[in-house]
Amino acid sequence: MSNFLRREADSFFFRRRVPAPFQARLGQTEIYRSLKTTVRRTARARAAHLFIATEKLFRMLEEEDDEFPLTDDDIRVAVRRWLDTSAWKQRLKIVDEMSPGGLRAYHESLPDTLLKMSADEGVSYGDNLSQEANAALDHSDYFDVRSGDRLRRTASALQKQLREYVDRRMETVFGQETVAVASVQTVAAVAPSESPANMTKLSTFIKAWQNDIIAGYNYNKGLGDETTDQYLKTVEMFIALMGDLPVGKITFDTAAEFRELVLQMPAAHGKGATGSPKKELARAKADKTLPRVTMKTAKRHFSGMNSIWKWLIYKKHVSVTAQPFSGHSFPGTKSKKSARDDWSREDLHRLFTSREYRDAPDSSALHWLPLISLHSGMRLEEICRLRPGIDIITKDGIPCFNIAKRDGWDPKTEAGTRLIPVHSWLIQHGFMDFLTQQRARGAEHLFSPELPLHKGKISSGFSREFSKLKIELGVGSKTAFHSFRHSFRTVLESTDLKESHINAVMGHEGGGGQGQTYAKRVTTAKLKEVVEAFHPPLELDFLGAAAATTTPPLPKVTVKKRKLTPPILDSNGRVVRGRKV
Repeated sequence: MSNFLRREADSFFFRRRVPAPFQARLGQTEIYRSLKTTVRRTARARAAHLFIATEKLFRMLEEEDDEFPLTDDDIRVAVRRWLDTSAWKQRLKIVDEMSPGGLRAYHESLPDTLLKMSADEGVSYGDNLSQEANAALDHSDYFDVRSGDRLRRTASALQKQLREYVDRRMETVFGQETVAVASVQTVAAVAPSESPANMTKLSTFIKAWQNDIIAGYNYNKGLGDETTDQYLKTVEMFIALMGDLPVGKITFDTAAEFRELVLQMPAAHGKGATGSPKKELARAKADKTLPRVTMKTAKRHFSGMNSIWKWLIYKKHVSVTAQPFSGHSFPGTKSKKSARDDWSREDLHRLFTSREYRDAPDSSALHWLPLISLHSGMRLEEICRLRPGIDIITKDGIPCFNIAKRDGWDPKTEAGTRLIPVHSWLIQHGFMDFLTQQRARGAEHLFSPELPLHKGKISSGFSREFSKLKIELGVGSKTAFHSFRHSFRTVLESTDLKESHINAVMGHEGGGGQGQTYAKRVTTAKLKEVVEAFHPPLELDFLGAAAATTTPPLPKVTVKKRKLTPPILDSNGRVVRGRKV
């Protein structure tokens, strides 16, 4: 099973190649799913289930002849079998036990009511109906590999059989005549017609969509300013290239055409003062030597379009079955997302012995951020968000980093709220002296004023500069700042520590809700034991202790360059000021 299990970043994924004969049928070359866990044992179990499911799928495709697709009879049998499960029997029992008065009053809405009983909070009727239809197919080992048509036919069959069940109960209680009247009244429910396409233009919805994704909707967290701006630019580019189309006219083919145009755009579009998308596209077509947009960037633009489309579905402006921006191929983008490398001993040596690092002030972000992340496993933004006077606390006599929600920012996950004892090496290196210095200066954040807040993030500027530095030093492309976190976890996993204790320090979800509740009860002493178990691949004692008297660097000031022009001289060699007469 390990052949199908992949670890990427902090999570496990199932990955299996689709046999060549079935790739066209499935519309994909591999099956790639997140196992939604960081625990290897749990990942193996889930991967085993997925392996069995994919085996069934391939076997079904192997046996299925194109002349015999899934028929209406097959779908009706699948729906009947689904309604015969214990969960649905309990729901249908409500109809059987309903009083004559209640049955007469509510018989028209009963099928929809029965369907809504299974819906989670916040899930629309259409989404829930699709989930029930998919479950019915899956229960009979029919896989909804062609999605749209099969799902619609199954949903319709499910609604019809529920209507028939209620009508039979009506006939039993009231007789045939009443059922005939009821059938006329509910004909629309039995055979629902497609709602007309929404002819409102896409631009009409932009403002409301932006407000909702910033504030957060459907129980989702709001997005940051940087992501929101990127998504907005994507939608504006779509309108510029494809026209301000009615949302009901945007199809999969429309999105595919947009994808092709995006991939023809020059790579510099959107960076600095560039022309309109159409002018930029024309410039790229005229100059074949211009670098083009990468597949990764095109995929990011589709994320932006999917964002507004999901919102349109949530607001019921478009049908849940319409998914024009899903299912498109972006080859080469998944491989680059593979797990980042840990920091090797050689790369750590390159960084900490480099002239740039050794010349950085002892109180600078460049000096401290790699060391803190390496010895704590904290994410870059988590460290930058630390407030010297509030977020480094002493608990049970142990100095700790306190990662907690505050105005304008919260940890990446619920498990991200945690205490991390300060590693003794950091203390010996002078971190507490640096902290005292920053507190005395009244610094708002640990590296104020060097790293200012910009578009909702503090770390973005440093992240760019650090990336440039590690490339100049010859560090591999898969080794990034976040790799310090992987190095920390990798070393701890080679010890005898419990995984739940490591997760408590790292801020990983681990074993679900119960596991997280347990993690919150881990003592400070145990957390300290976990942190102290970390020893970097490279001994860093050669760095010595940092001085606490150095003034933190000020933020970089961008100086606008002026164009220099030679002076104008008269016939006597004197400088002519103003216009030459």
